[in-house]
Amino acid sequence: MRASHPERPAGFEPDPGRLYEVGRDGRPYTLEPEPPGAAEALENLARRWWVAAVLVNATTMGFAAASAMLAPRGVAALSGVLAILTAPLLLAAPILRRRGLRRQRHIHRHRPEDFPPPLEG
Repeated sequence: MRASHPERPAGFEPDPGRLYEVGRDGRPYTLEPEPPGAAEALENLARRWWVAAVLVNATTMGFAAASAMLAPRGVAALSGVLAILTAPLLLAAPILRRRGLRRQRHIHRHRPEDFPPPLEG
């Protein structure tokens, strides 16, 4: 944790023209404005990753099924392992979307004196 500015022990001064939110844990945060087209670009990137991951998984699963029926045991086992190793690619798109949502939020380290205390419960 960084030391706060010597003139401001609270760490920052709230800007009256800006909307601050307070999370359930009591930490204040602000929503940062996105550049135009950033949401669409992130959505397109996540969609491309999802399509590519599904295609790769379908191909490796199909190859594993075909090799289990037609190929020797060693080849079938390796193709099954390859199919299992490509499954985590399906997590790339949700991770990209989550990272994009988290990038918009800026959590402040210190709670200013002007903020009401967090709600109990």
